[in-house]
Amino acid sequence: MHEGTGAAAPVAVTWDCTGCGACLLTCPEHAIRPHGRPLDILAGRCTGCLECVEVCPADAIVETGAAAQTTGPTPRTHRTQREESR
Repeated sequence: MHEGTGAAAPVAVTWDCTGCGACLLTCPEHAIRPHGRPLDILAGRCTGCLECVEVCPADAIVETGAAAQTTGPTPRTHRTQREESR
C-alpha cells in the first residue's frame, strides 16, 4: 500500500517471475526487492512509472488492475513495518 493513502502498489509481480533481476536495475525508486521469487514490490516506494513492466523479459510485472485478473496465486507486494502498523 502507498504510505498514507491506503492504496495498493501500482504494479505487482506475478508467479511468472524468473528472478532475473532486470527490474531491480531499472526501478528509479528502488521499489523492488529480491526476497525470493517472485520479487517483492515495496508499495510505499512504487510510483507507477512502469519502467519495470517494460524491461521484464517474462512479462511478470503487471499493473495492479491486470494483476487482479490473473488466474494464478495473488501477486506479492511487500508492506513496510510502518504500513503494517496502520
